[in-house]
This record gives sequence, C-alpha cells and structure tokens, in this order.
Amino acid sequence: MSEVEYLYNLFTFCLTILFSSYLFINGIKERPGNIGIGFFICYMGLESLDALLVQSSFYLQHPNLYLLIPSLGLLLYPAFYYYIKSTAFIGTRLKWIDLIHLAPFVIIWVILLAEYYLQPVEVKLQIMTHRGEMPWFISMIYYALRIQGLIYMVLSVRVILRFRAIVREHYSTKNKRNYTWLLQLTIVFVYYGLSTLIFNINRFGVQMLPGEITYYISASVSLIFIIWIIYKALSQPYLFNGVDANIKLLKEYLAEKKKNHEFEVKAEDTDQDLALRSKLDTYMATEEVFLDPSLTIFELAKGIGLTSAELSLFLNKNLGKNFFEFINEYRIERAKKILEDPDKKQLTILEILYAIGFNSKSSFNTAFKKHVGKTPTEYRKEHVK
Repeated sequence: MSEVEYLYNLFTFCLTILFSSYLFINGIKERPGNIGIGFFICYMGLESLDALLVQSSFYLQHPNLYLLIPSLGLLLYPAFYYYIKSTAFIGTRLKWIDLIHLAPFVIIWVILLAEYYLQPVEVKLQIMTHRGEMPWFISMIYYALRIQGLIYMVLSVRVILRFRAIVREHYSTKNKRNYTWLLQLTIVFVYYGLSTLIFNINRFGVQMLPGEITYYISASVSLIFIIWIIYKALSQPYLFNGVDANIKLLKEYLAEKKKNHEFEVKAEDTDQDLALRSKLDTYMATEEVFLDPSLTIFELAKGIGLTSAELSLFLNKNLGKNFFEFINEYRIERAKKILEDPDKKQLTILEILYAIGFNSKSSFNTAFKKHVGKTPTEYRKEHVK
C-alpha cells in the first residue's frame, strides 16, 4: 500500500467513525433516522479499516476476523432501504416477512463457515495469502454486494415515487415533505455502487484501466460521497416529515374496492356529483381553508362530510386533479386578485405567498407560472401600472 493509499484509508476511517458516532448519539436523542445514516457511514469507515488491516499482519495473526467486514456489507443495503422507507412513511414497522432481506447475508455466512471459518488455521492462512485467482467464495461476496446494491436502489426509488404521489394526493404543501433529497441520496448511492462495481471488475476481472488510476477514481468518489452524505445527514432529516404509513394511493383504494365488489366507478357525472361539487365550492369560498398552509385532504374531507378516499376519488374523477393541484388553484386565484389590486401593490411577493398558504417562494413561482403562464412579478406589472 502506497503512502497516499494509507493516508486516505486512515483519514476516511477516522472521519467516518467520528461522524457515525455523533449520528448514533444524536439519533437516540433527537433524530432516530440518523441511526440508519450512521450505519452507512460507519461501514464505509470499516471498509477503509479493512484495507489497512489487509496490508498489515493483523489478519495473519487473527484469521477468524478475516472477511468479517466485507460480509457485514450485505446488511448495508437492506438497512439503507429500511431507512428510506421509515423516513418517508411514519409508522413503518418491521414484519416477519422482512427477514427475507437477511437471506443473502445468511447464505453467504453459511458458505463462509463451510469454506473458511471451519477450516484449519493452515487452510485459512493459505486462503489469505493466495496467489493468482481469488477464491470463488470471496469474489462472490463482492459481486453479491454490487448486485444487491442495484436491486435495493430500484426498490428505494419506488418507495420515494410512491411517497411523492401520496403527498400530492393528500397534502396541500410539500413543505417538510420534500422527497427530493431522499431521491438524491438514492441516486448518489447508485452512482457510488456503480463506481465500486467498476472498481471491483477492474480489480478482479477485466482490466479496463491501470490499477492506480482506478484506485484514485474510486477513492475520490468514495470521499465525495462520504462528505455529501454527512452533510445531508446533519442538515436534512431534521427538516423532513414523513407521511402516515397506512395512507393508500387512490389507485390502491380503488383496486381494493373493486376486488371486494363494493362499487363500480362510473364515467358520467351524477346528480350526487353535481351536488357535491356545489357543496365543495361553497365550503371553499366561505371557509377559505386553502389559506391554511398545513391543510390536508383529511381535514377538507371532514369539513364536507366525506372520507379522504371519497374526496380524492371525486377530485380525480370529476375534476381531473389531485388534492395538491386543487388547493393550489384556489391559492393562485387569490394571488391573482391581490396582484391585480393597486391598493396592495406595496405587498411583496413573499408577503403574498405566505398570506395565501404557500411557504416557499420557489414552489409559489412554479405553481403560479404553471397556471397563469407568467411569473407573479410579470403578472403584477401587466395589471398594475
């Protein structure tokens, strides 16, 4: 191991252990979600420690600890997936069926017991000091890690997209429920997984790049990833609110009803639909609940005597909108009236967006331009001379 590699692994180990320890302690006290992120960072530090120990005589003196750290990596991606799921959906609980996520770890350990740990010390030393082709069960660990990583990244993206759909169907604002950073975390994890996959292919299989160049690329990616994930762990989870794990998407609700033959959705409007539309319009006009930035579909549905699923179905079938879009239309219409009023030209855009139920300038500008075709500032200049 060169001096640069040694310093890199030592620095990475110290950095990750320091911050993962902080996240473990802080997670217990304030942010339980940080425990998951702390495990990821801790394991990356253990990988650096493993590289240091491989180049020393430690494993030769303690052969029973060899392959322990790489095999623990098979718990990394299931933990990552559970972290994403439990952060997005409040009330997520582990079930017996979730034990299937431990299957790769258990299988690998059964193989390691037979092929390595139950072997005589002489055989273990021979495996550690192998020359030429790496033993098949060691290569299998690394390939299993990369394949597992890609599978769990796909599963995590599905969770995030479902979370996003639920927010748009049930909440009037995405404040503190912004899925973007979770999606970023998943994408960066995919990128990290692919880069390490390429590194291992280059290391154990096809030599696509010189070993030194491959190492520096992989080390740079790992270090950037560590710094980025530490930043996210410290800044974002505190601001993030998940949604109830028991909430169902409208399509899930309909599928369940159809399965039970409880009702059939009709395409045409009925007198009942028209009456409900009138009741909803009257309620929105008199109560102005859309001005509440924390309004949810559950609260609006209760106000007009429906369940949230019934209101969601009505909005989608009769108006072609989800709850998020429906509420935003009322807010934008109120914003237009304010922007058109010469007597209120002293109000800033920020004051207006807060007054009508938005809590982010970027989300207000995006929604306004989507509905009106102009920015709020352009619209005001056009109507107030």
